[in-house]
Parts: sequence; C-alpha cells; structure tokens
Amino acid sequence: MNTEMPTIYEIRVEGHLSPQWEDWSEGWSITLGEDGDTFLTGPVADQAALHGLLKKVRDLGLSLLSVNQVPLLEFTNQSYRSKERMNASNKLIEIQDRKVTLSTLWVFVMFCIAYADIIGFIEPGTLKNIIDGNVGFDLTPAIILVISLFQAIPIAMIVITRLFRRDVNRWLNVVAAVLTLLYVLGGGNWESASYPVFAALEVIAMLGIIWLAWTWRNNEA
Repeated sequence: MNTEMPTIYEIRVEGHLSPQWEDWSEGWSITLGEDGDTFLTGPVADQAALHGLLKKVRDLGLSLLSVNQVPLLEFTNQSYRSKERMNASNKLIEIQDRKVTLSTLWVFVMFCIAYADIIGFIEPGTLKNIIDGNVGFDLTPAIILVISLFQAIPIAMIVITRLFRRDVNRWLNVVAAVLTLLYVLGGGNWESASYPVFAALEVIAMLGIIWLAWTWRNNEA
C-alpha cells in the first residue's frame, strides 16, 4: 500500500479569480493576493499530476507566474486563513448589499415625495391657494422649517445609510422611516387625484426599509 503523503504546491496566476473556480480546482484553496494575483494551493500526487494541472491552467488561458512547493503545516494554516478571509469577504458583501438596497429605497422615496409635490402643484387652483395662504393653516417660518426637515429626511438617509455601521444604521433607518411615514400619511393632500398613488408607493418602500433594517442581523456586522 502506498502511504506516501502528497506534495503540496502553490501555483500563482495573474489576476483575481472568482470563488466559482473552486469547483474546477477540485478542493484546492484559492487565495486572492493584495497585488492582484491569485494563489492556488493544494495536494499533487506526483510529477505527472502536476504537469497535467499546469497544462489545464495553460488551456484555460491563465497566465502562470510561479510554481512552488509548500510545507504541509504551512498549507494547513494557509487554508484556514483563506477560509477566514473568504468568510470576512462574504460578510462585507452582505453588509454592502444591505446598505445599497436601503439607500436605493430612500432614493425611491425621495423621488416619490418630490413628484407628488410637483404634480400636485399643476392641479387647478393649488398654486393660487398656496400663494394666497389658503392651505388650511398659517404658513409660519416655524412650520416651513418643520416641513423642510421632514422633506430632508430621505435625502439625508441616502448618504447616511452608506456611511454608518450596522447598529447605528439599523436604528436610524427605522426611526427615519417611521417619521417619514407619519409625514406622508398626515401631511399630504388626500383630496388630490395624484397624491394617494405616490403615498401608496412611499408607504410600501418605507415598510420595506423598516423590515430590512429590523432584520439586519448581528452576524452581518
């Protein structure tokens, strides 16, 4: 019986390979180098198997940079570090995806609010009533400031969602979405033909924001 341990080799190729290459590499670990190259590390039974693997690398159009033998202990440690880096990379991707989704929903809410106002202004008599001050309440500077602050929430959240860490981001999105919901439901002109359409879209988007923020789990932090 042949009990000889396989030899571990490290093959360095030019460029970064995607994780899907692990299916082709049959158990070899794939490490993405900071210099832009990729390291394929794994066991080789003999020289014939090594030459066959190098031929496969050539046939796939990969640019071979180096081939080195690696001690078994170093390979074990390297595989563990590679898995850790891959897990960290996957978590980072999940965090960025969640941030992009939340930010995109806030962009959607902002445009809905803006277009609800724009289309509302072109309805007969709306601008005249605003100019004459016939809006059902006195437009004092304080009220205008409050309205401006509510209008600014979606705009600010587009940027805030991209910048803050998970725990802060989570609560800011929930609070901002609830305040904006109150503003949309209580501060709009429901007698307008167009406002209920935009309000419905805004409510759906903000409920989505609340759900995404509330379910943003700790293992993604």
